[in-house]
Amino acid sequence: MLGQWRIVLRQAEEAARQGRYAEAYDLASRPEVADHQQAVQFRGKLALDLIARATRRGGVDDLEGAIDDLDLAERIGAPPDSLAAARLNLADRSAQEVRRYLDGGDPERALERIEVLQRRKISGPALRGAREIAEAWRLATSEGRRGEFGRAFEQLERAERLAAGMGSHQAEKAVAAAKVELENRRKSSVNLVETLYLALADESWPRILTAAEAVLGAIPEHPAARQARTNAWRKIAAMSPQGAIPPRATPNLVSAVPPAEFPRVATERRTPSFSPRHFDEPNRRFLLWVDAVGGFLVCLGDRVILGRAGDESQADVPLLGDISRNHAELVRDGDAYLLKPNHATFLNGKQVIGQAIVRHGDVLRLGSTVELEFQRPSPMSTTAKLVVVSRHRLSLAVQSVLLMGETCIIGQNAQSHIVARQISKPVVLYRQAGGLWCRAEGAFEVDGRTRASRAPLTLTSSVLGDGFSFSLETLGEQPV
Repeated sequence: MLGQWRIVLRQAEEAARQGRYAEAYDLASRPEVADHQQAVQFRGKLALDLIARATRRGGVDDLEGAIDDLDLAERIGAPPDSLAAARLNLADRSAQEVRRYLDGGDPERALERIEVLQRRKISGPALRGAREIAEAWRLATSEGRRGEFGRAFEQLERAERLAAGMGSHQAEKAVAAAKVELENRRKSSVNLVETLYLALADESWPRILTAAEAVLGAIPEHPAARQARTNAWRKIAAMSPQGAIPPRATPNLVSAVPPAEFPRVATERRTPSFSPRHFDEPNRRFLLWVDAVGGFLVCLGDRVILGRAGDESQADVPLLGDISRNHAELVRDGDAYLLKPNHATFLNGKQVIGQAIVRHGDVLRLGSTVELEFQRPSPMSTTAKLVVVSRHRLSLAVQSVLLMGETCIIGQNAQSHIVARQISKPVVLYRQAGGLWCRAEGAFEVDGRTRASRAPLTLTSSVLGDGFSFSLETLGEQPV
């Protein structure tokens, strides 16, 4: 009479013959069977059979089934070389699926699929190339939604070059079509933005609201238009209902402000007053949007944490990359900056032990791949700049990070912290008595009010002057 282990092993062999490999593996792994030599040999053969079936499934575009087979083969203990070769083959086939999303002008779907494949250990050169195209395209879309058309075009041109380099002609055409659409949107929005600024100059709040809505219809995340709409709602709420709002704006008013914000808007009677404590709290951060230039994350604290982005991250500079949540710190010590690593951190290729002084042009590397360039554009200012130079990015859609000391210069020359070619005279942001101020030649407007030479700012201020405009935006975790 056959022993119990032989009966179970035969059941496993029968399950394998019928293609029920998971069941076969479970049977051959039972305690009464697992250690017998025949069972060990059977599981080895089962792993190779699974790899073979995965190859066949991949050939008929059953990619999910093929990936499942390879996962089971890995659990059984398939040879790593055989697994790697099979996964690379599947990566090439999966890249064709991802390219179809790019060909159809859907970089988001392409990235979602690549993320799923990566979690299933399917990766290869073709998928990495497709990812670069999709990431550049997605960044261009994000920049375009804020009206940063120059940066959006740069990213689309990069995506177009990458697609051409991969021989993906259909994706190349789709990116070219996106460039045409972006250019049309840029042209159509020029007059809308100009109309908004004229309305702001006249302090006509119903007109400002209508103009802001028109801009946001074309550029949904335009910072100046968003701020103008918020301010307009506050002003209109203080007016009498009759005649305050032009008829053509009426249908859009409810949708212009989220329902949760409507009671707050209806009860406020004035623009928030300036309060120095807004800028005088430890590790205060805010976003600075400079029209025709881009967005910047501004860190005011003397100690800045560099780390991985995430829901529980305490990083002041949140980066999307394979690094720790609190990977390293940059500390402003008088006129110098010190780099203090908490995990493997390198300065110009050399690992930092203890701490190191950081100078203009130095490259910081966090972990094995995340690289940032440290810049001190003006020797007369302690303000520094961090620019991501690897293919990673910040979790916030900004150009770079400003570590602001006492001043921040927006101007034409290379010593400006923010280079804005369209500005004829430099504009200076500076800290005074715990607050943030703006200084510029002549008259300019802050939150719709005319100022001369200098004016205090709040965390939600919009500034409009001759040849320049910018706005501040508080980060979500910070109270205004």
